[in-house]
Amino acid sequence: MVKYAKTCVAIALIALFLLLRFYNIRNSFFFFNDMGRDMLVLQNWHDTGKPPLLGPQTSALPFNQSAIYFYLLYPGFLISGGNPISSIFTLAFVYLFTFIFCLYLIKKYKIPITNYYLLITFYLISIHPQYIIQGRFVWNPSFVSPFVLIAILAFHQLINKYSLKLLFVFSLAIALAISLSYSVAPLLIAFALYCLIFYRKHLVPIAITLSSSFLLFNLPTLFFEIRHHFLLTASLFTKNSPVQEGLGLVERSNRLSQYIFATPLQSLNLVLFTLFTVLALCIVVTNRKNYKNIIFISSFLFLVLVFFGFTIPISIQAHYVFAYLCLIFLIVATQPKFIKIFLVVFLSLIYLNPNQLRTYFHPAPRSYSQMQSCFASYCQNFSQPTYVSVQSSFHPFHNGPEHRFLLKQAKCNVLDIETQNGQSKFMTVIVDSGTFSNQTKYYELDLFGKFKQVNSLKCFPNFEILTLEKVKP
Repeated sequence: MVKYAKTCVAIALIALFLLLRFYNIRNSFFFFNDMGRDMLVLQNWHDTGKPPLLGPQTSALPFNQSAIYFYLLYPGFLISGGNPISSIFTLAFVYLFTFIFCLYLIKKYKIPITNYYLLITFYLISIHPQYIIQGRFVWNPSFVSPFVLIAILAFHQLINKYSLKLLFVFSLAIALAISLSYSVAPLLIAFALYCLIFYRKHLVPIAITLSSSFLLFNLPTLFFEIRHHFLLTASLFTKNSPVQEGLGLVERSNRLSQYIFATPLQSLNLVLFTLFTVLALCIVVTNRKNYKNIIFISSFLFLVLVFFGFTIPISIQAHYVFAYLCLIFLIVATQPKFIKIFLVVFLSLIYLNPNQLRTYFHPAPRSYSQMQSCFASYCQNFSQPTYVSVQSSFHPFHNGPEHRFLLKQAKCNVLDIETQNGQSKFMTVIVDSGTFSNQTKYYELDLFGKFKQVNSLKCFPNFEILTLEKVKP
């Protein structure tokens, strides 16, 4: 029985991971803006046969992530016939594959850490609220953590027993993580600082393989830049970046601690964040002669991330904390037995409290199939080319990529008013828990011009589709 204990634990963790992400998924699944944007890109790729060259735009800079994100999603999109739930299955597959691959790395390269380190880390990832929430609303930062874990494990073994294979694994993993989300870039700086301070061997091959890996994952972006005379690069110097708020020490502390520990009490979050930071500092100070240990590496990288989290002039968002969480969970997993058990139980009580669990299984306002049925009815009776916009009371977005996607799937002839203005005299407005009148104003309506309402379809009490027709001034 003891022989198969680790296998049983691994199977149980996989079951827990899948349960928290897929239980009642059709009722709790809510198709919204970011997922809709991604599905719209994939649908356009499917319709035109032209793969995207740019990934999602960042929230802090006028620049785009790598299109590798869409390339990850596209196979599942094709297999499922364009169902957006395919992105959730793709994400789960990546996490489970990484979990198994890390176990393989530990065994193959005889990495001097036990499998239980990885089992505990994966367990905490499985139950952490941000992983569950953002795993159900898949977007590019959701894919970051698996490659961060691979990078940390490969780096640990690389500095203990250098090999070209491990160097490529490390370089490809960290380059892919950053290409998916630039929020992971400080982690690369942390790795670089570690090498400069503790491990100055092989710096040239490390730099070469890292550069090659970044080039590989960003070739579509480079092609776009050459094709469009470095438009994105120029925009970094000519366009204003989004306004960053909450840059004060208190605001940063509150946000970072809340996203990491997610307790109902902000004061408790701050206390826990302070304690873990002090713990990491103590580990670095007391283990500096054992700088090749995984606990030292994780603690050092975590402290560097904390430093950048408080100094970089960018607001801390929920999706920025995945690298922090990976390192914290590794620190927890590498503690002495009694402390490890206490921390795992304590964090489990926080992350699996009844109020938090209740939010995972609460039904969505409407299901994906209900929305499909509504748009199918609309498109069956309306065949004119049309623009699409949204008026809602619970979010500020009016471009409605998720509704454009669903209308395209329902065989409506959808045009982009941002790039195809003047090619249609109709606009479809989705009124989602909001109100709409002739006095309503937003950017897409201003582009469309003066209008009159010619038709409406009410699918649910708080969901209506209006058809507007342009009138001459």
